[in-house]
Amino acid sequence: MAAFSGKCSRCKREYYSKHADVVVCSCWERCPECGQEMEPYTPDLAANTYGKDGKRDLLILRICNNVAGHSDHSPFFSTLQPVQVELEKLT
Repeated sequence: MAAFSGKCSRCKREYYSKHADVVVCSCWERCPECGQEMEPYTPDLAANTYGKDGKRDLLILRICNNVAGHSDHSPFFSTLQPVQVELEKLT
């Protein structure tokens, strides 16, 4: 029986465990437009090619190529970060 639980702040999914732990929710891997699992994004050029105002940060982490499921029929580029869910003791 689960003694610890936690809820993802983004998707509200609940996690249960017998141990106090930190869980990484998988919602950041799902496309918010169509719900399909996204793939890791690999840029076609070296990361140092991208930049603006002297910054070289490439924020895109995942891509969804299900263009038929998107309203504008183009790939969805995601900047969502993984969400850590801290499990706390049930009361």
